[in-house]
Amino acid sequence: MSTLVLLALLLCLVIAAWFYMKPHPHSPPIFPGALPFIGHSLLLLGDRKHLWDIFRRIQLYALEKGGVCETWVGPYSIYVISDPEDSLKVSNICLDKAYFYEFPKDLVNNGLVTAKASVWKHHRKLLNPAFNQQVINTYVNEMNVQAKTLVSQLAPKAGKEPIDVQNYFISYILSIVTRTSLKVSSEHQVLLDTTYAKTMHDLVVLYCDRGQKIWLHLSSIYKWSAMKRKEDELTKKMRDITNSIVQKRKSELNANDVSDKDSEPISSSGKFKPILDQMLQLNKEQDVFTDDDIVEHMQTLVVAANDTSSAALTLIMLIIGTYPNVQERIFDELQEVFQHDDTDITKENLQKLVYLEAVIKESMRLYPVVPIVARKVDVEVKLKNYTMRAGSSCMIGLYSLLRHPLWGPDAEEFRPDRWLDPASLPSHPSLYAAFSVGKRNCIGKLFSMIVMKMALAHICRRYHITGDINNIECEFDVILKPVKGHHIYLTPRK
Repeated sequence: MSTLVLLALLLCLVIAAWFYMKPHPHSPPIFPGALPFIGHSLLLLGDRKHLWDIFRRIQLYALEKGGVCETWVGPYSIYVISDPEDSLKVSNICLDKAYFYEFPKDLVNNGLVTAKASVWKHHRKLLNPAFNQQVINTYVNEMNVQAKTLVSQLAPKAGKEPIDVQNYFISYILSIVTRTSLKVSSEHQVLLDTTYAKTMHDLVVLYCDRGQKIWLHLSSIYKWSAMKRKEDELTKKMRDITNSIVQKRKSELNANDVSDKDSEPISSSGKFKPILDQMLQLNKEQDVFTDDDIVEHMQTLVVAANDTSSAALTLIMLIIGTYPNVQERIFDELQEVFQHDDTDITKENLQKLVYLEAVIKESMRLYPVVPIVARKVDVEVKLKNYTMRAGSSCMIGLYSLLRHPLWGPDAEEFRPDRWLDPASLPSHPSLYAAFSVGKRNCIGKLFSMIVMKMALAHICRRYHITGDINNIECEFDVILKPVKGHHIYLTPRK
């Protein structure tokens, strides 16, 4: 008798789940493969290359179905949007991030990527001046130093063996970000290059592992897991390092009263003022940003810039190595701008490297390192053809927007020249989504572009690059990251 009751209860649960997950009026089509209770959760299992393939297929399915589809991860409804108008509308209405952005809450709670909308609006307004063109121009000298260091580090392997340039780019980006944001001492720089970088990598892997285990999405279960204990240990290690840097710099500024002498982001000496100094100044003069806020913003800046820019540079190098005619046009432009001199690159030089910038933009269009962003749908949102229910989540498919048919019949082709003729580019503002869409886009996009341009200009002046982007294999590890087929050959130019 008890067996019959159990079976009846199970049948009722299955029926209830079917009714719960069946399409509602004005809902988009559901991505194939949803099961009762667990939805598409099984699709999250497997390695991260498989995970990227799933995310890519869902975005393209949404594109095929008119720009929107629906997926289910356990009890969570997640809309996937590949339509430019709907993407822009959602990104400007739904400013809070989806629930899984809370996974790294203990590390970067009020950082710009993960903060609640109310905090983000206030902090973004205060931080915007630290990322404008005038301030970033003051970082150019430091970027030259690190780019030349990068070139010298590559020299021993040039002309001899294939190189995993991604590891070199990680060191390059980390050095620039920590120097221009934290102004760290040599002692702290060593700590950041070793312990901090390793801990950061381990934490990103842990967040991804949790994301693939649907039962650990529930905090009530996750808090008792061994994974949570490991996360706490790694988080404390990273926060302790960053906090020691912040407190040391705070003491120095208080002792020297530097903030009173240099009230602007650009100091009177013409050298850059680190972003940390600017935040500490705001804390002192306007009573904004707690010590925890500052630590979390610094963590966010270092983690976000390091992973995204290093992966993007690796992919761009592969693309340059794949197309010899593109590479020669880059080299010819460099020769024209620098007149065959191996001098430092100035902010004026950077503006003249128009074709190199076109190559960077086109590479990031076809291979975006952030292929999706996700938002919490806290109010009912009416799209062009469907309605998103309040209480759900949505993913904006940046990958599909960047390959949308509105780019033209050659949307799948690598063609940098499209960027040299603005009239040929699609007019919708959300279609170039390499740095996200709408109000909550990447605050560091200008910084990132200049850092990448600087590295590529120094490398392409010195080396001929050989690689093949067609052999690349990527995995989704918070960002889209090359894991196989990304080694290149460098040959010194005579």
